[in-house]
Amino acid sequence: MHSFVKTCAGVMASSFLLSKGRKLFELNSQKWTLPMSKWDKLLAGCYIILKDCSEGRFPPTFDDQAKAQSAEVDYNESLPGVSFAEHQQSHARKPFWGPDVFQKYAKNFARLLRVFNQLGLKPGSRLLELGCGVGWMAEFLAVSGYSVVGTTIAPNDIQIAEKRAEAFRVRGLPELLDFQISPMEMVDTAFEAPGDFEGAYVFEALHHAFDWRAGIRASYDCLKPGGWLVLANEPNLLHTFISYRVARLSNTHEIGMSRKRILAEMRRCGFTETVVVGPRFNDLVTPHWIAAHK
Repeated sequence: MHSFVKTCAGVMASSFLLSKGRKLFELNSQKWTLPMSKWDKLLAGCYIILKDCSEGRFPPTFDDQAKAQSAEVDYNESLPGVSFAEHQQSHARKPFWGPDVFQKYAKNFARLLRVFNQLGLKPGSRLLELGCGVGWMAEFLAVSGYSVVGTTIAPNDIQIAEKRAEAFRVRGLPELLDFQISPMEMVDTAFEAPGDFEGAYVFEALHHAFDWRAGIRASYDCLKPGGWLVLANEPNLLHTFISYRVARLSNTHEIGMSRKRILAEMRRCGFTETVVVGPRFNDLVTPHWIAAHK
């Protein structure tokens, strides 16, 4: 980056205008759950973007796959001011984190069900989830009648997800929910017969992959002919700026994604049809909902 831009960014970051943002980021670096208003988050985010810009760290680049994937695996243990046990307990309750958060997740779950229905992926279909985290979405879909295999890179997430599957089996539904450890980029190697799924989906997770393009290619190989891949609620371009503070604190990817590049990669992989569910007009902020037909 041009030295003049770096110098200007450094001056702005150290100016009195962002003194509150600097203090907020210092406090947030010690406490992940620090109460912050939207204005506080904006100030802290502007400060750290400008500071890192002055040091050549922004926009972020990801060149070391092992380091990036290790950071994703260690996410549960790396959040400042939150113990591993506290984080595990919190994630075991996901998405029941209060009425506002649950309403948001429930709305997106209902939207995903509608998308599946529109694509002909009815209950009874065999689905693969990439980046399932602790498995709440997979569990909800299994309760809805789908047969779901969730995959995640993190063993700590699998510990919680497998408890969901165990509880599911206790209910007398043993064949509908399963979990496996696998990075998204290699999910096609996690199964003896990978091309066995009618549908695959990613919910708010593809942007965390080291190589999201490889994740799309791997999902293609997991689908039966005629199967669908659904990218659900993936962040749009400005997410890189909006959530950079969160990325720095958690040491993970929080990158915005271009619809144009997503669609181009889907066609390159061999998908014969793409459906842009949303957004229709706002291609900068509103999350992506895109389906691709094999």
